[in-house]
Amino acid sequence: MDKRSESRVPRNVRFFVHVHACNEDPDLVGVSLECEAVDFSLHGLQLKTDEAVPVGSLLNITIGIGDPFAMYLLRGEVRWRRPNRELQAMGIMLHHEDETDFDAWGESFDDIFAA
Repeated sequence: MDKRSESRVPRNVRFFVHVHACNEDPDLVGVSLECEAVDFSLHGLQLKTDEAVPVGSLLNITIGIGDPFAMYLLRGEVRWRRPNRELQAMGIMLHHEDETDFDAWGESFDDIFAA
């Protein structure tokens, strides 16, 4: 059963995330991980990386995307994780926070991912 409330836009984008908070493994805080996004929605994304980040961890996500090109700093929570071949697939729910670019992301989302 699919729990998604928004449709996903498939798009492979490579970027880095930084672990902002991790109660289960505090040694991960501050670690940078190279990731590849699988798909996006306004409030979330699915990504793949080689590091297993615990569910509930908070990530700072910096994505450069679009035409014209723009950078977005987003904050997201790891909602699920599962192995995907030699990588870890993770579902990230984006949070609206003042120190992020979530509002600009929302305003630009349809233009960024227009077919």
